[in-house]
Amino acid sequence: MHTRIELITPIITEGIRTLDEVAPYLRDDLTITHSLIEQGPASIESEFDEALAVPATIRRAMDAEAAGANAVIIDCMGDPGLHACREAVSIPVIGPAQSAMHVASMLGHRFSFVTVLDRLRAMVGKIVAGYGLTGNYASFRAIDVPVLDIAHDPARLNAALAREAAIAVRDDGADVIVLGCTGFLGCAEAMQQALRSDGLDVPVIDPIPLAVHMADALVKTGLSHSKRTYPRPGSKPLAGYAFPEISSD
Repeated sequence: MHTRIELITPIITEGIRTLDEVAPYLRDDLTITHSLIEQGPASIESEFDEALAVPATIRRAMDAEAAGANAVIIDCMGDPGLHACREAVSIPVIGPAQSAMHVASMLGHRFSFVTVLDRLRAMVGKIVAGYGLTGNYASFRAIDVPVLDIAHDPARLNAALAREAAIAVRDDGADVIVLGCTGFLGCAEAMQQALRSDGLDVPVIDPIPLAVHMADALVKTGLSHSKRTYPRPGSKPLAGYAFPEISSD
């Protein structure tokens, strides 16, 4: 069985994600396609940004299913529109934050979330609580680098991530580190090496590779989200949104 996963980056910024970055996870029986949204924010660093991204993300998920995708990954650690997309489609929809945090709780007792900006602290705490993982949540750490600046200085980025991860392990009691931005794709190996050189042998979860493997596993095993939990939206008049599959207009 061939699996096609649609990777939806829920922002409008061209080039922030490329298929070359996920090429190492492809196989003869696994294809990844990619799309951005056309209406929404340049990056997601607040509840406001997330809210603006959700309608177009739902539209992309519905279009991906209609075009034959077997699963969808929402390429953001805020998991914007995750539950809404699961209502709108029948194929598996993976939120990198949800999958990374739950796997982190399997690999150790407590995990720390290392991300871009401190302003996300409350937002991340809400996400953790929503996934029922507050008891596994050791700490929040930020490196003070905006999403759109992540690629500007890779050496500084990796050093900052390793520094905050080490503090999370030593001071906060973290057993596992979760990379808190999907823009950090590829940073986990350098962080792991830096931590081990400091005598800190803990897993570092890179959320996008994990989400790819999880989506593939769900497809291969014939599993998707429960329609008892995520029922199809009811038909009703809608204004300002292009959802003819749902709208009664």
